[in-house]
Amino acid sequence: MSEYPYKDKIHSDDKVNYKTVYSSDGIKMGEVEAAFSDSFIVMLEKENYMEIKYEIPRLQISSLTDDRIILKLKQIEIDEKYRTSSIEKSPE
Repeated sequence: MSEYPYKDKIHSDDKVNYKTVYSSDGIKMGEVEAAFSDSFIVMLEKENYMEIKYEIPRLQISSLTDDRIILKLKQIEIDEKYRTSSIEKSPE
């Protein structure tokens, strides 16, 4: 089994890949890490060595531009509904 759980599941030509994701209130939620048919994984690395991941349904996309995705929900709603993990990483 691969160490990277999304290997062979990422579609590099998917229109959501390589974009920065923002909540409707303008807060950066992270970068798209993997795209699936009905959702996508977003990863946010915070300054305090914290890594947060979200699995967000594509139906929550409000707008999509060349480099960003704006979601329909505010940051607090995204945290409550779609956060899948929070991992504290050791400083390197």
